[in-house]
Amino acid sequence: MRSRRRTMLALLAAGLAIGVLGALGSCSADPATDSNATVTTDPVIHPLSLRYPGIDVVTDVPYGADALQRLDVCLPPDSAPDTKTTPTAAPTPSPRPSPATDDAADRRGGRPAVMMVHGGSWSHGDKATAAYRAVCEYLASEGFVTVNVDYRLAPTDPFPAGLDDVRRALDWVFRPSTLATYDIDAARVGVFGGSAGGNLVALLAVTDHESAAYAAGDRIRAVVDLSGPTDLTERSTRADGVSASFQRKQLLYLGCRTYTACPAAERASPTSHVTRDTAPFFVGHSTDEFIPLWESQEFVAALRAHDVPVTFVAVEGSAHSIAQLDRAMSERVVAFLHARLG
Repeated sequence: MRSRRRTMLALLAAGLAIGVLGALGSCSADPATDSNATVTTDPVIHPLSLRYPGIDVVTDVPYGADALQRLDVCLPPDSAPDTKTTPTAAPTPSPRPSPATDDAADRRGGRPAVMMVHGGSWSHGDKATAAYRAVCEYLASEGFVTVNVDYRLAPTDPFPAGLDDVRRALDWVFRPSTLATYDIDAARVGVFGGSAGGNLVALLAVTDHESAAYAAGDRIRAVVDLSGPTDLTERSTRADGVSASFQRKQLLYLGCRTYTACPAAERASPTSHVTRDTAPFFVGHSTDEFIPLWESQEFVAALRAHDVPVTFVAVEGSAHSIAQLDRAMSERVVAFLHARLG
């Protein structure tokens, strides 16, 4: 009871009164609209419980020269045989095409795509782990060409290496050869991440307007962030913040010894960079997990202050990241992506 009371007080303090829409199995809320829900989840990760006949996975496609700059592509079951190949991938970064070099009409049509980024405290994790591969195949089974990304890890490669990599991977998605090979519609691309991956896709989305090709229309159209840390500043070290062990992981990722002399902390915090140009968000966060609920609450408040559409789902319990994805939560995420990416 104390835990629930603390959770309710936190919700009220953040100014985000969450309407109880019933158990997660009742998906009456429209996931395309600005909405809140408090839900309970099943302990089973739904995508792991399924089989995926007809889903092909193109593995270890390079989007850069580093050994970790690799991605997998999970293809929907209706994919043509000639999409099950690897397009030529430049080992060095290349900017997205501009209208002067690429016919926009040739970039429309095709299928929606989602780029996934795995978690692991920015220091470990792998696109090929069973859970993330299952989510990749699950999204593909729902009709999304799904790009599952590895990236350079801390402490060997601290911030902004991971962010640079996911931006480079997104540029790879928008390359004309990628769009043609995998039949992707450049106007229907979203991103999905859990935990550290949630932080990276959120940061990618809130800074997307800084991309040189944003005006050309190559932009993120939808974001799914599950348990992503959104405030890596000294604020996260207070009594209601993250544990001492996670603080050390954050500092290793940020490349800093302390929070008081760490300009990277604010640069790596999505809450600090929201604009009116930010894409619509689906944010899922558990009430009692190790990333405090207030991080997502304050991030959602910042999004709404800039009139960014948000679906915010607070999950009762301690399920972290993609562990939230029981059947009904998976269906909520997919409904949001379908609504936003058409």
